[in-house]
Amino acid sequence: MRTVTVKNLVIGQGMPKICIPITGKNRAEIEQDLEIIRSMKPDLAEWRVDCYEAGKNGETIWEMLRTISDKLGEIPLLFTFRTRQEGGEKEILYEDYVKLLEKAARTGLADLMDVEVFFQPEETKALIKSLQESGVFVVASNHHFQRTPDAGELQERMRYMDECGADILKMAVMPQGSLDLCPVLEATIQMHQECEKPIVTMSMGASGVLSRIWGEFTGSCITFAAGRQASAPGQIKADEMRSVLEKLHQIKERKIDIKQVT
Repeated sequence: MRTVTVKNLVIGQGMPKICIPITGKNRAEIEQDLEIIRSMKPDLAEWRVDCYEAGKNGETIWEMLRTISDKLGEIPLLFTFRTRQEGGEKEILYEDYVKLLEKAARTGLADLMDVEVFFQPEETKALIKSLQESGVFVVASNHHFQRTPDAGELQERMRYMDECGADILKMAVMPQGSLDLCPVLEATIQMHQECEKPIVTMSMGASGVLSRIWGEFTGSCITFAAGRQASAPGQIKADEMRSVLEKLHQIKERKIDIKQVT
């Protein structure tokens, strides 16, 4: 599988990479997020720009981006404006969404950009190409907060992300019960075998917690964990996530023969 290397981080190889969201509404809260991130040392951080009170407009967003980038240092930054229709805090016109992402990419202060591929599907490929030409990697994303599509639909959506030229493919869904983990598991394994690009999948909420830790066994290469606060239902605290992933990695690397423990 083709990996994505951002700064010193190789995404798509080894343990799933831990990403902590920055969800502060103002500078003071964002400074708190950054302090926690520096202490927890995640693999990467995500700035949820839609949570910031300056949000869609105003130059302060670029001053804040500079501050975040400077304080993260070698920790890669994923720039995300999550729209309300996909679970975010704010509504935004597509034209403004494109301008925001393109300007952020041109600053050179973000390493990866989240693109909601079904916001304006016919325009997605052009937007992704534009962002990549500015030197950032693109995480194509789609979020279902009301249901879990079947495995076939999940795979088709990720194939579309691949066709659009994204570097990393991300699907997030909301389970109605534990059985809804099954289509996510099936789609993740199938796409990991089929697609050359890194994929990220998760089932949100309490019922979906297992999906956030099984990545090394299924092929999901990034898991989102909570710092100061969670950005989505079901996120585990980052320090707890690190402990669990390391234990699972050790088990996988030992390749324990079940006969030895029976």
